[in-house]
Amino acid sequence: MDAYSAEAEAAASPAASNLKAQDSNQGIFHAVWTFSFRMVLRYIKNSYKDDPFRTFLEICLIGFIIWYITKQKYNIGNNEIVLSEKEIDELVDEWKPEPLVPELTDFEREILDKAVIIDGPNGTKVRLASGSNTKPVVNFASYNFLGFLDNTDLEKHAYETLRKYGVGSCGPPGFYGTLDVHMELEKQVAAFVGHSAAILYSQAFATTLSVIPCFSKRGDIIVADESVCFQLQQAITLSRSKVYWYKHNDMADLERVLKDVNKQLVGRRGKKALPRKFIVTEGLFQNTGDISPLKDLVDLKHRYKFRIILDESYSFGVLGKRGAGLTDHFNVDPHEIDLMIGALCYAIGASGGFCCADKDLIEHQRLSGLGYCFSASMPSILTVAASDAIQALESSPNSHLASMRENTTLLRTLLKRIPGLQVDGDPESPLIHIRLTPETLVRMKRSGGAWTNTDIKRVLMELSDETQKDGVLFIPSQYVDEHERLLPNPSIRICVSAAHTRKEIEKCAHAVKSAVSRVTSKKR
Repeated sequence: MDAYSAEAEAAASPAASNLKAQDSNQGIFHAVWTFSFRMVLRYIKNSYKDDPFRTFLEICLIGFIIWYITKQKYNIGNNEIVLSEKEIDELVDEWKPEPLVPELTDFEREILDKAVIIDGPNGTKVRLASGSNTKPVVNFASYNFLGFLDNTDLEKHAYETLRKYGVGSCGPPGFYGTLDVHMELEKQVAAFVGHSAAILYSQAFATTLSVIPCFSKRGDIIVADESVCFQLQQAITLSRSKVYWYKHNDMADLERVLKDVNKQLVGRRGKKALPRKFIVTEGLFQNTGDISPLKDLVDLKHRYKFRIILDESYSFGVLGKRGAGLTDHFNVDPHEIDLMIGALCYAIGASGGFCCADKDLIEHQRLSGLGYCFSASMPSILTVAASDAIQALESSPNSHLASMRENTTLLRTLLKRIPGLQVDGDPESPLIHIRLTPETLVRMKRSGGAWTNTDIKRVLMELSDETQKDGVLFIPSQYVDEHERLLPNPSIRICVSAAHTRKEIEKCAHAVKSAVSRVTSKKR
């Protein structure tokens, strides 16, 4: 081979190599494509043979994907409206934003202007920040049933706790907010009530709003007393359950509702899971002062296969031989109550709330109770105060409960002797509601025609103002009118305390009698 031929062959060899590489790649691609096509064909044949319906669904899905990718996209275009500076200024001047809070009515403004403000610590005797009366008044407006707000021993220990633990944990219990005092109080509450376990919440209102939605969900069923307090009504609403209401403390009507609910569920058995069913009520009703007939509730619970959620916010520390609540009052096994809710800010004089139940239900709340998971834990100073109060109640129940019940009986007896006054609530309830009798309202001269709720509330406000002049403090009951399931009749709520003396009880009755006489004699 001559030099020219060798050079030509050397120059042509790279191109030949590239051609061979391209042919090789094309061969590999063709082989892979052929193999894949055969595999897809084999999958389609086997799939159609074994499950033709699945093949149909896959073809529909592929067709939808192709249609979605190739369809014409919506083009919003340029719809901008160009306004002049003058037009913009005119629109701004015409715009009137809606108020975040609706304007107060004249009566609401009147209530706000007359709101009672306590100057200094709360207790049996308090000073008012407004008004001409600068002397201390006897306080019948606070839920200080056992008188723990005036206990100097609890106050001293609270100061010591503040120096040891500080003000608060600043964190939820599930993270770094749990202290030893929290765990000790949970054990103490469960042992005092007689239930399996307990869980603490930092606020009493949040306790109810956390526990009920934690267990009763959308599709579940709640049968509730129509006179339950506002916080229970809100918790029931938040649960999004199907709700049925029965007449207040009417066990015959409750049984009728339970029968109707079970009849509706007969056709669902075997088709899908049955809903959870709850009876919701209060131990001591805030709006009426009545006590729930617990034994009848437990009997109906077993007969119709329901669970009971009992709110003992106002009965804990008040009812029963030991002050352990409604189960102690009726001598009923606490385990009959599936979920027992209580408050530590009323009779106990501290803060927060609790729920007593079986251990599994308590552990569920530690993961699903919103008030437990997302709110800072109870301050240690209030935790220790609640623990000391329960310990004091356990060690000497007679010194607190006996005094409270003696004062309650005395005040009820004296109030019932006042002409024109209606005294409501259970005889053993230290939470008393007083109203003017319908006959008294009829006898009162009024030029405006029939009495309305607003008119009656104004009269009760006058009654409250008159008693303050005589050195006795209580205020008319206030309700969220638009959101109350059953709006109670206007009343004045009186809270009896174990710390009240006999003279203070007699002073309260005398002040009410004088106020009723002065108010009812006025021309309207």
